[in-house]
Amino acid sequence: MSYITKKNLNLRIQQLIILILHLVLLKWIWFTLSNSGAMDTTTVLIHFSGIATMGALLIFGCAKWARRRYVKGLDD
Repeated sequence: MSYITKKNLNLRIQQLIILILHLVLLKWIWFTLSNSGAMDTTTVLIHFSGIATMGALLIFGCAKWARRRYVKGLDD
């Protein structure tokens, strides 16, 4: 059974992009939590604000992208 076929290649590329973006966000979270003791409060606050913004944009963007695929009927 092949997970990647010519028919679902675009979907798999979309999922790969989403995975990479989530891994970047996870790495940023890990960096911030590991180094927050050495940073001043303002820097930590800016990092957490950025993490929250990126997370919200990822959720919103992934939902819009999935809805677009659904409405266009690309998941048939």
